[in-house]
Amino acid sequence: MKAAGFTFDRSAATFERHRALPHGVPEAIRTAVWKFARNRDQMRVLDVGAGTGRIGKAFVEANDFYVAVDASLAMLQEFRKHSEPALLIQADGARLPFGPQSFDVVLLMQVLSGTQDWRGLLDELRRILRHQGAVVIGHTSHPADGVDERLKRELGAILEGMGIESHEPKRARKRSLAWLESAATRNIHVTAASWTGERTPGEFLVRHRSGARFSGLPPAIQEQAMQKLTVWAEREFGPLDGSQTEEFSFELDMFEF
Repeated sequence: MKAAGFTFDRSAATFERHRALPHGVPEAIRTAVWKFARNRDQMRVLDVGAGTGRIGKAFVEANDFYVAVDASLAMLQEFRKHSEPALLIQADGARLPFGPQSFDVVLLMQVLSGTQDWRGLLDELRRILRHQGAVVIGHTSHPADGVDERLKRELGAILEGMGIESHEPKRARKRSLAWLESAATRNIHVTAASWTGERTPGEFLVRHRSGARFSGLPPAIQEQAMQKLTVWAEREFGPLDGSQTEEFSFELDMFEF
């Protein structure tokens, strides 16, 4: 996970520019977590893979006992810029610097899909989780026929054609959720927030260059893949700045142990 931290270091300064959540969504996520969790009054929250704090800031602003962990120092430095009181720790999520049963809630927001050893990560989270504590998995849901999803599928096909091993985030997340459900005493799936947004192919092409996995590829591979994807996008969508209105949601899977 150190390599992943280094990769995110390179994209930290522009991360939220392309991935910011609409106003009110982080607060809605916090409300849903608190509704599920049992010990509201003295809750200790750990956010693993907290990044720049686009979700964690809602917990900080509410004066919760909140600790953010990320492997990338640069991402945490961006977090600090808008959340000075936050407790931020640079650490590997699979080797957390906390004793057993230290936290009531552990957040994994947009993390599982990029994790290679998801079982090792979840075992570590269970170690530091208190009795009747909760693990909360979250991700943004995009329409399957939307601009981003179509471009992601095509980019995956392009990279496979170039001999780059494909990454299937949905499969990794599905396996993780199945394992958590089998071990949990209580679990629930909720839509914390929904919103309408505009997407353009051009924005995807710019944003994806800073993605952790893609930006870790050799520069020559990145350029060749993006050239092919741009040609495909222009053929499929027309002008790259043409926008399409889409529906999005932030989905939470919450498990009590």
